[in-house]
Amino acid sequence: MAGRAHLPADERRAVSRIHFLLTQPGLLHASLQVNRRRCGKKRCRCVTGKPHTSLYLSVLTKGRQHHFGVPPSWEARLREWIERDREVRKRLLEISRMYRDRFCNRVE
Repeated sequence: MAGRAHLPADERRAVSRIHFLLTQPGLLHASLQVNRRRCGKKRCRCVTGKPHTSLYLSVLTKGRQHHFGVPPSWEARLREWIERDREVRKRLLEISRMYRDRFCNRVE
């Protein structure tokens, strides 16, 4: 397989970035959702003040949405994995557009 040296500069940068991202640990296609609720206890701070919050990981599996509680110690790690997934997908779309443009603007 040929290296990336023959690619145009913008495509080479996108491919190199994807390669870098994929060599890092953790890639997760999901989202984080914050759930805010009131517990219903008459003397709790949530009655008049700030509601209780909990963080959930939302994952689509076989067409169904699943939610998993996230411990506070995992939040930063999950956010990093999700952001890495988003950037990889963004870069793949960029490369796809480059190839589409190359095909549509080809000289016959």
